[in-house]
Amino acid sequence: MLRFGSIFKIKPEFKDEYKKAHDEIWPELVKEIKKTGIKNYSIFFRKDGTLFSYFETDLDVKELTKRQKKYLKKDICRKWQECMSQYVIKEGNPEDIPDFEDLEEVFYLN
Repeated sequence: MLRFGSIFKIKPEFKDEYKKAHDEIWPELVKEIKKTGIKNYSIFFRKDGTLFSYFETDLDVKELTKRQKKYLKKDICRKWQECMSQYVIKEGNPEDIPDFEDLEEVFYLN
């Protein structure tokens, strides 16, 4: 099993709205996320607006990447990204997606 952690930022004043959107996440979006092989997906908030996301997958990196690229082209994903764009800080990213910084795992205790 592979584990992935990343960080990105939202505008801190929109924390409640961002959380509400995720509390009411669209069932069809959840279905598509799961199709990519993602499980045990969590997002954590820090008061400065930094978010830490974590997920696990049983897929290898090549297959996960392939599925994620397919997912990003789906209408439901584009609609979700459009809705979330009002909250997310993109810090000069030329594409209309959040600046995710993938983190290197340095320790794991099972």
